[in-house]
Amino acid sequence: MPDPSPPHATRRPSVLLLAALTGLTALSIDMSLPAMPQLQRTFGAGVGAVQLTLSLFLAGFAAGQLVCGVVADRIGRRPVLLAGLALFTAAGIACALSPSLPVLVGARLVQGLGASVGPILARAIVRDCFASREASGVLSQITQVMIAAPIVAPTAGSLLLTAFDWLAIFLVLGAAGLVLWLVAWRGLRETLPAAVRHGERVPLLRSYAAVLTHRDSLRHGLTTCFSYGGMFAYISGSPFVLIDALGVPRTLFGVLFALPALALMVGATLNRRLVTRMDPALLLRRGVLAVFGAGLALAVLAWLDIGGVPGVMVPMMAYMLGLGLVQPNATAAALAPHGRAAGVTSSLIGSAQTAAGAISGSIVGAFYDHTPRSLATTVAVAGILTLLVHDRRGPDRDTAEEEAVSPPLVVEA
Repeated sequence: MPDPSPPHATRRPSVLLLAALTGLTALSIDMSLPAMPQLQRTFGAGVGAVQLTLSLFLAGFAAGQLVCGVVADRIGRRPVLLAGLALFTAAGIACALSPSLPVLVGARLVQGLGASVGPILARAIVRDCFASREASGVLSQITQVMIAAPIVAPTAGSLLLTAFDWLAIFLVLGAAGLVLWLVAWRGLRETLPAAVRHGERVPLLRSYAAVLTHRDSLRHGLTTCFSYGGMFAYISGSPFVLIDALGVPRTLFGVLFALPALALMVGATLNRRLVTRMDPALLLRRGVLAVFGAGLALAVLAWLDIGGVPGVMVPMMAYMLGLGLVQPNATAAALAPHGRAAGVTSSLIGSAQTAAGAISGSIVGAFYDHTPRSLATTVAVAGILTLLVHDRRGPDRDTAEEEAVSPPLVVEA
């Protein structure tokens, strides 16, 4: 399939800025995790009440994803991005100044709403500025940079907690939002053409339907969704499996936890280098097969009770290596046919990934039996679904032709 229409923007955005926007959510979640016990002591609350600071952040993040892409398709990327970052910054300061746990929980909900603009608009901006093959390479670069957030954030949170107090974590998050706002305000031009912003307005439901009924976009979007679910199953279940079930010392857990993240970075690096010489569809196919095979191997080893820690870590590293090929190529392919509704498409992808992560994490926890089986089975099912949905090929559309004949669209909320 040929590349779609050429980039609209005359000045392309910084890939580092787009990566930072994408990693903002991981930073907000993982940096706050070490503060949970201290929040419990400070406010005299139970574990469930303190965990609301995380769950309502995710709720705000999920809700914001459904809105920001739609609005950005109508009024442009820049104003929505700046508004979201301003909201994130203000909410971070409100978190630090919270006099009670309910106020903190409410501020985290607002912070999640603000954080949602990062990954959604970063993907939409990539689609605005880069044709599909090049977009896959850019998304790989973004993946390389943003992986640092979940690796560094827990350690940074612990250091801030030790040196200062829990409120320092939220002040730093607010400061990070302010820095990104200043960089975006100064260096990011509007990437959505005026002709698109002021073109024909399409009702919201119709715009969603246009994306969901496009077979290639739906197939590639679900490919990113299911493969992401397997990754989140590992993120949510690995502390229990490695520490509780397999007896890994807590001091060693951080090192082991980071290994699959490094494998994801290797996969993204390989994709970035290979996508200029190989068909992105072929790289995607190989990534899907790696995800499927690794998930299946993990389940077999877990149910046969062999392999121990290597029996979990080696297949998960292979899974994440494949994911580094799947995510950028599938995302670029899902966005490619919808240059004039990239925000809506990005919102749907983000919402589906959030839902898949929440469901897979819940399944791992619900069926955890002090063995790796629930984690392994969930990852294997994610790999199987990734393969099945990727292989459900509909009639491909000529994206370049479709982009050329379709009128400018602006979604009407």
